Amino acid sequence: MRYVLLIFSFITAICALAQPVRYRSPNGISNRKNHDRNARYPYFLTLRCGLTQFYGELNGQAMHGMAGVGIGRSINKNWSVQVDYHAGTIGGEKRPFFNSYFVNEYNSAELLARWDISEQFNRQEPGPAHFIVYAGLGQIWFNAQAFDLDDNRLLRFTNSQQSARNPLFLRWGPPKGPRGIKKTREGILPLGTSIEYGLLKRMKFALDYRFYFVRTDKLDATSGRRLINPEESESYSDTPNDTFSFLSLSMRYDIGGPKK
Repeated sequence: MRYVLLIFSFITAICALAQPVRYRSPNGISNRKNHDRNARYPYFLTLRCGLTQFYGELNGQAMHGMAGVGIGRSINKNWSVQVDYHAGTIGGEKRPFFNSYFVNEYNSAELLARWDISEQFNRQEPGPAHFIVYAGLGQIWFNAQAFDLDDNRLLRFTNSQQSARNPLFLRWGPPKGPRGIKKTREGILPLGTSIEYGLLKRMKFALDYRFYFVRTDKLDATSGRRLINPEESESYSDTPNDTFSFLSLSMRYDIGGPKK
């Protein structure tokens, strides 16, 4: 939470000091839309931090922090691609039946396609505020542990000296490769929306919500309504997959010269 407050304070200070960017179409006296669809700056760098939220068996909310960095390229004003890397923690609890809470430390890498709705459908120059939607695919590496709510005993976990990699793209099957891995590896499908505001010539700030479909039911070190250990060495379960999300504040800086 302190990271979100820090960024919010930083954005507030920038807003107070910065001069507003003038968004006027270069083709004349009105806000008529510029038909040159090339992005002014082709590349961008993004920094973000926020709070995570989990949806699964132990879904009593206990929001944790995350932070990430991304680099992207604008194909045109409507479309861009971006590669993100995140590190964070997911948490939650459930007292009925499970009487446990969990902590999951994760890292993720994602490839995203972004669509600027404001540029796509606005008949005039959209101005400094833009609404973005995006989707992609990626991979998550995590280590989850579940503890007793009363005495903090370790009850379940996803990784140990017996853990081996689950085969990718297979729903069932024995683990493969050497044992003793530190983190479980699974595929993810991220979907999200972003509201961006151009405050300076090359700088934008955004409020970002991203939702993840994860190819596992082990994010909370719990698989289904049962208390057995969901270690990766036991391969995939046949219960519904877990999901999680984050809400973040981000800062984007455009790099490179104006695109001709």
